[in-house]
Amino acid sequence: MPNYAMLSAIGKDRPGIAAGVSRILFEKDCNIEDSRMARLGGDFAIMLMVRMPEGTTVRQMEQDLAPLSDELELTFQLTDLRPEDAMEAGETPKHVVSVYGADKKGIVAKITRHLADRSVNITDLTTHVVQHAQPLYIMLIEVEIPPYVDPDALRQELVKAGKEIDVEVSMRLKEDDTTA
Repeated sequence: MPNYAMLSAIGKDRPGIAAGVSRILFEKDCNIEDSRMARLGGDFAIMLMVRMPEGTTVRQMEQDLAPLSDELELTFQLTDLRPEDAMEAGETPKHVVSVYGADKKGIVAKITRHLADRSVNITDLTTHVVQHAQPLYIMLIEVEIPPYVDPDALRQELVKAGKEIDVEVSMRLKEDDTTA
């Protein structure tokens, strides 16, 4: 049975980070099964769920990545995952919550707290500030709503919560993006 690991890395943004990490994983016969990589400010951050060959340990992968850590000045963290934790979640339909408004403190805290209080699971969250005369804050949150929470009622609650902090909030069913 294969081993799974969560690999994260962070360092100053520069060309070659994704190529270097993926090359070493390929050479060690690992498969990147899920990933997020992004530049945040002047840094580059990586989160990967990696399937490693049977018998490969996180400690071995740390040693294999060590030269790249020095070369690209990256800080790595690897954590073992149980195979069942690496599997995709069930068939729960996903929704997308969109938030737009003037940039100010507390938007993420208010909206995510509202979701957490209703046991809504966040599977992906991105934010971005668009610089204009008045900076525009954009947040997109992919969520899984438990079966006992009414999506229409949740949508109305989120709109109300957005008004309290002067942002526009909407929610829609996520379209299937697994087309062949």
